[in-house]
Amino acid sequence: MSGSTVPREVTATGDDRAIGAVLGAHLRARGLPADSGVSLRWVWVRFLGMPIGFPNFDARREILVAHDVHHLLTRYDTTWRGEAEISGFEIASGCKRYWAAWFFNWGGFLFGLFLCPVRTFCAFVRGRHCANFYGAPTPDVLHRPVAAARAELGLDRPLPRATARDALAFAGWALLVLAVSLVLPLAAATWSWLLLFG
Repeated sequence: MSGSTVPREVTATGDDRAIGAVLGAHLRARGLPADSGVSLRWVWVRFLGMPIGFPNFDARREILVAHDVHHLLTRYDTTWRGEAEISGFEIASGCKRYWAAWFFNWGGFLFGLFLCPVRTFCAFVRGRHCANFYGAPTPDVLHRPVAAARAELGLDRPLPRATARDALAFAGWALLVLAVSLVLPLAAATWSWLLLFG
């Protein structure tokens, strides 16, 4: 993630360029690695002005290209708000067997609940009515034309009107994410305190 703007490279609905060429231009324009960061050993991000680093483990490498492609095709930017939106979209459209995608989207979704809940909700609703490229072979995805890929995932359609089931699903995810992210660590800390001092 970087503090850049909306990926404007994907603008025309009839864009026949290959996703790989568009993705390359998008990454180069932002000073990001041309391979979506797959070859990096460490990842560094800035949060509240502080640099945070962590190892670029294999499960994360496995999802990077698809995640960046989703940014391009959905047109969600790569700011913190854009990451919250893409997290809502990917959770709702499903991350399949990719636990790293679930893990990072969990954090982005949690962040979105506080920073931009309406945008996160809209992206979640969109994701419930779309597909994504998790599980598709990367070379195959990168050779697809942009317009055809957007149509394949259902991203060429207007944002669907939220239904009661969409709202209920979002509320369920919000409660689950909040409970696991906030309640369980508090319970673990309480349990540890009781073991040490109880």
